[in-house]
Amino acid sequence: MEIVLALLPYLTAGFCAAVVSRFTGVALSFIVVPTLLIWGATPAELVSFMLTFAVYNGFTSETQDFRLNIKNLVLFKGWRLAIPLVGSVVLSFIMPPAAIAFFIFCFIAELAMSMYNRLPANEKPELKGVILSVVTAAVWCLVGVFAVRLLPVDYYFILVGLGILGLTAFTWYASKHCDAFRGTWSVIWNFLLLFLGLFGLDISIYAKALRRSFPSKQDVMIPVIYFVAAFVGVLALFASDFLFSMEALVAAVGAAIGMRLFGMYEFSQRGTFSYAAIAVTILAVVSLYLVSPAPHGLVNMEELFNVYTGQ
Repeated sequence: MEIVLALLPYLTAGFCAAVVSRFTGVALSFIVVPTLLIWGATPAELVSFMLTFAVYNGFTSETQDFRLNIKNLVLFKGWRLAIPLVGSVVLSFIMPPAAIAFFIFCFIAELAMSMYNRLPANEKPELKGVILSVVTAAVWCLVGVFAVRLLPVDYYFILVGLGILGLTAFTWYASKHCDAFRGTWSVIWNFLLLFLGLFGLDISIYAKALRRSFPSKQDVMIPVIYFVAAFVGVLALFASDFLFSMEALVAAVGAAIGMRLFGMYEFSQRGTFSYAAIAVTILAVVSLYLVSPAPHGLVNMEELFNVYTGQ
């Protein structure tokens, strides 16, 4: 019962964030990140949580109107479907975490390629460019993941608030100036993965709101690029610090329930940004600054499981 009560706040946080996002258009991370900091999350806990949340939330959001069909697989069609299945089973006897990582990697690769192949020919970006963006974005995410430990712990929440406001200002400006950042648009989006690695801030949802006056076919792949880079960050944290957030999985389930029940926010086709999203963002940052949380750490779920199982 203690475990359920300990996990219930994360389920509720994910659900509420999805509902608020549905009706205002605000990025889920702009709600979840301040909430975790107010609960006392340390920088390492926050980043681990949000990277895992970004991966699974990416699965949910990108499959809201798109379903993988076993008959229409791209990478693992026919006999190749055995590769992730057999590979995961074999790895489970050698290194269970590696088995999970391998299966998720195969799922991400199949989802990304299926989405890419289903795009109309006139909307499909060059595959080489997408792969280059994935690699670049993953590198920026890793830079953030390993740089977060260099930031002052006691003032980390202030930097997070500034990051949230800065990203909001960028998206508002880009929505007002549809011809801005010509020639650097894709580079900027790759660079923004630094904020995911440093502060757990995922704004991939805003890519759909920022219509450009110049050709930018790669925008449709930005959410995929985000959760692939987040997955790389999850692997890096697990390999270096043995960190993995079970709580994030519960929050992702809560967000998935909210999305399935209420859907997702539909941005204007004119490329205008949501002023309701700006208002909610400012309210979240002001609340964070008023609380001025101390990073004492979240509830240690591993210890709770060990106590429950008698280990």
